[in-house]
Amino acid sequence: MESHLGDVPYWEVEFDAAGVLRQGGNLPETTAGLRELFVFSHGWNSSFDGARDLNAAMFGLIAGMLSAEQRANTAFVGVLWPALLFPEDAPGDTGPPVPRSSATQDLGALASPQRTGETSTGADLAKALAPAFPAQEERLDEIGQLLDRQPQDRDRLLEFLRLTRGLVTTSSNAPEDAGEAAVLSAPPGRVFDAMAALAPVDGGSERALSPFGRMWRGARETLRVLSYYEMKERAGVVGRDGLGPLLGQMAHTIPGVRVHLLGHSFGARLVSFALSGLPPELRGANSPVKSLYLLQGAFSHFAFAPRAPVRDGAGVLADCVDRVDGPLVCTFSEADRAVAWLYPNASRLAWHDAELVDRINYRWGAMGYDGYQQSGAQTLKMGQQGTDYGFQPDVFYRLDANDVINRNLSRFAQAHSDIRHPEVAWAAVSAARSLRR
Repeated sequence: MESHLGDVPYWEVEFDAAGVLRQGGNLPETTAGLRELFVFSHGWNSSFDGARDLNAAMFGLIAGMLSAEQRANTAFVGVLWPALLFPEDAPGDTGPPVPRSSATQDLGALASPQRTGETSTGADLAKALAPAFPAQEERLDEIGQLLDRQPQDRDRLLEFLRLTRGLVTTSSNAPEDAGEAAVLSAPPGRVFDAMAALAPVDGGSERALSPFGRMWRGARETLRVLSYYEMKERAGVVGRDGLGPLLGQMAHTIPGVRVHLLGHSFGARLVSFALSGLPPELRGANSPVKSLYLLQGAFSHFAFAPRAPVRDGAGVLADCVDRVDGPLVCTFSEADRAVAWLYPNASRLAWHDAELVDRINYRWGAMGYDGYQQSGAQTLKMGQQGTDYGFQPDVFYRLDANDVINRNLSRFAQAHSDIRHPEVAWAAVSAARSLRR
């Protein structure tokens, strides 16, 4: 159903976990004169209401930067899909800027943060995760009960791991994901030990410091890592099998429409994988996608690389570059702890003992930490509204957002969700204005 953000038409499309369109596939009631279509996908969110709030904020900023004539030719689309957010990972009140490199200062030492504030119970987690794992409520209830009881029993730990691994039902859709996927296959003892090193430390209680206490701390972090892993893989499926074909349909229904894809966190992966789901004839100048803008992308920085420098083979989306008939832009910030710290460290089970930490972090690094990693990518500093970036088609741009995306909004993710800024929106408008000469 069509609504408006200001005087710009806005509508939503909702997909299930398999990329099946649930509702919102109808085109705007009025498409006459429609030229620019901004499509935005949320990343992790606790509810569709939270996603809608983010859509309204980002699209509101963009609308305010367009002239009345441009708004008359523009429409917005919000993509809704079943993601999740651990309760204590939610952004809170605006905090002070994160000091440069503080999000990664413990990477080399592999230290875990101190826990501050209340920690969700197992029952709380089961309830929070249930909407993102339909038909798995019974499994989640068992997981929550085991977390709350934390029995000093090896068999119960093994049962927890079996149940948690069962939440992952989406097959890996990229070789770059092999690091995190090791949590699904490594021996249980190694999994719990590795994940315990990532988990926040509970003060120093006798229970927390006991051998079983450490294993249950690792078990809880395993749930976090595997649930986010499932969301990341799901984002690729929804983009490839859901949004991509829908955009192809729109291209035929609204000839000449210029689509601008934007995504945050796992949503950045979703809109990127949508390129692989476009009909095969929509390449180069025939593609409706005229810009790609990834905000703190929580997926591999090698995804578009024709050859990853730390392993053999191309990135999973290397053959989709010509599906964007315009610039490919991404933001990065060291203050984003979710991508700077957790993302590479969650892959630690795939590490080799002799490998250097810096090399490991680069091998499993995320887009939102240092941007596209491939030859020819240009690095620009994110500027204020009105900045002339000079974006050109077919060029990859890394926007250094360290001076903008830097507020500490949560203990776990720090600045990962700090994207509601005019500077961030202006880059989207600038990329959309890039025209092939």
